[in-house]
Amino acid sequence: MPDRPLDFFYSKLTQLFTLVESEREVLDTKLKILHYKRDSYLIEPDTKAKNLFFLQKGIVRSFYQTDDREINTEFFFENEYLTAFTSFLTGEPTKLHFQCMEDAELIQIPKTLIEDLLSLDHRWYILLTEILKNEYIKKCRRESSFLLLDANERYLYFLKQFPFSFNRIPLFHIASYLGVNPETLSRIRSKKSSEIDLSQVNNI
Repeated sequence: MPDRPLDFFYSKLTQLFTLVESEREVLDTKLKILHYKRDSYLIEPDTKAKNLFFLQKGIVRSFYQTDDREINTEFFFENEYLTAFTSFLTGEPTKLHFQCMEDAELIQIPKTLIEDLLSLDHRWYILLTEILKNEYIKKCRRESSFLLLDANERYLYFLKQFPFSFNRIPLFHIASYLGVNPETLSRIRSKKSSEIDLSQVNNI
């Protein structure tokens, strides 16, 4: 039997808990597979995040837009969940942009569907807890990296976090994420890794 479009997503769910056939049938009717072109926007500022997304292919970045520049806050890769989490949880409009950096394929999971599933079976809290736990850890480690690491160490920590980013994310976007200018990042990249102490990075 050939794979159905959502089979890989279901396989990820079943790593957390057993998915019964009746739930698959509901998900088959409620989930949507979306395709976005490179540079298109998934979520725009001053909108409410009403969907959670599972990224099957591509890279998505989140960023703030100021008067003169963009400040990258996060990168999302294959097999990650993403949304404007604060807006998703509070119902308030987000200030973030979410932009596809490559052609992307995502599964759209409506917030209303998640709420319905939670009301029917508490097993679905396992999924929500896992998503929010991972997001919380990412946010804490990013904050710690700015408090404890210098620019050199932050770059190496970035490579540790995102080993598949090479040749997929332009350097000026990485520089924005690290809080340095592109010229500084170029100098950092020219150094040998043996010159940089990784002890603080590994202990975050």
